[in-house]
Amino acid sequence: MAKQIKFQSLRKTQIDMARTLLYRSCHECYSDIFLANWTWGKTEVMRFLIFVLLVCLALFSACKAVVPEPETSLPWTLPERFSIEQTESNSPDSWWQSFGSDELMALIQGAMTHNFDLNTLKEKIAQAKARVAKEQASFLPDLKFSFGGQKKGVTVKPTAKSSSSYTGSHSLDGALNGSYTPDVWGEAKAGEQAQEMSLGAAEQDYYGYAHELRALIAETWIDIIAARSEKKILDSQIRINQTLLELQKLRFVNGKASALDVSQQREAFAQASSQVPLLEKQEQVLLNRLAFLCGKTSASQVQVASVVLPEPDALPFVGIPSNLLENRPDIKAARMRLSSSQWEITAAKADLLPSFTLTAAALFSSGQLDLLFQNWVATLGASIAGPVFDGGFRQAEVDRVKAVAREQLTLYAKTVANAIFEVENSLVGIQKQEAYIKLLEEQLVVVRLTLRDARLQYQNGQSSYLSYLIAWTSIEKLERQLVGERAAHIKERIGLFRALGWKPTKSNG
Repeated sequence: MAKQIKFQSLRKTQIDMARTLLYRSCHECYSDIFLANWTWGKTEVMRFLIFVLLVCLALFSACKAVVPEPETSLPWTLPERFSIEQTESNSPDSWWQSFGSDELMALIQGAMTHNFDLNTLKEKIAQAKARVAKEQASFLPDLKFSFGGQKKGVTVKPTAKSSSSYTGSHSLDGALNGSYTPDVWGEAKAGEQAQEMSLGAAEQDYYGYAHELRALIAETWIDIIAARSEKKILDSQIRINQTLLELQKLRFVNGKASALDVSQQREAFAQASSQVPLLEKQEQVLLNRLAFLCGKTSASQVQVASVVLPEPDALPFVGIPSNLLENRPDIKAARMRLSSSQWEITAAKADLLPSFTLTAAALFSSGQLDLLFQNWVATLGASIAGPVFDGGFRQAEVDRVKAVAREQLTLYAKTVANAIFEVENSLVGIQKQEAYIKLLEEQLVVVRLTLRDARLQYQNGQSSYLSYLIAWTSIEKLERQLVGERAAHIKERIGLFRALGWKPTKSNG
């Protein structure tokens, strides 16, 4: 508070000194001009111009440029910790390396170069850099030139009988014009800062999508392996069903099985066989999707030979919610867009104030090229311009960019909240998926025991074939389901890496 009072006092002193100097200068000029009857010479004029320039500089230094809008905090408080505590573990920075697959590494590396959306974001970064360069150009003077010439001819014939006479002339003209607008109120600086923040947001968009792209490729790769694993199990089940069908037919011929038993086994065989086209379709669609993510136009251009799901690696240390503000590119991008909108408010406010412009021009004209630069006129000028009445146009622009800043604040808060919920959902998903898989494995053990008892009772004639078939069908479904659920468990872990950001949080241990 004391520093602010001291600064205001110093600024007031500067303004008072500048006003005093300007008043004395004007008073002396008035006396010299009107009492001395315009008897100034070149020396007096130059002194006066230099003195006025110094006074203007003193005024500019005393003026306070428009300052950026203050930082705005989140409309709610970040939670101190996540609802589910996670055991600390150190994971590699490149989380996809934890799968230990050179195939996955190659797919991701190729996608970083050829993915369509990623290359589009690269060009958006280039556009943002160009906008920054355009804003920086406003700090430098503007210099233009022109060069031209003309030739004029006149033919005169006084009478019908007299001969005509021709008179011609030509001239060459050149001009050099320059102008400079000092950034007195910080409008150009605010515009540059706004574009710098937009550039940073574009870069974070690139990093964010690169992180998302890696996760999408890993998930698709897992789904392809799961589909192949499920199809492998299904093929084995189909062979077993076909063998059982042949046995039932043989038992029927020998009078040990009924026609209903044969029909029920034939139904089980047909039901298992009908799942093959769906799995083949799923695998091909996933390969097409993977090819598109890698920037290819055909599934034959990507090679996926893996058929066994990788073992899940240790989970990363999730840290605390505030870590997401630094780890998630989408949160960084939203924050930078908020800062950019605040700088745009600064530029809009500065546009309400007058602007100062210095101009210089040199004009050249001659009928001969070698004498062109010997005949010239030079001018030097300065001007001040500002709005008097614009119908509220500039103030409306201030109101608009303020509304944009409030919108960006809401989007920033939404992005942070969404990130927290994504981590929470991933932690819950991993925990519950592990419990679900464990229960399915226990269920599979129980059903296999049921199948053994049902087979013994059927062979001893104590139960129908349907009891055995129901147990066998349950085993078929559980074996295929477990493949999908294990794949989902791995994808939940990938989702946690995605939710934590492009770099995992390291534990303090």
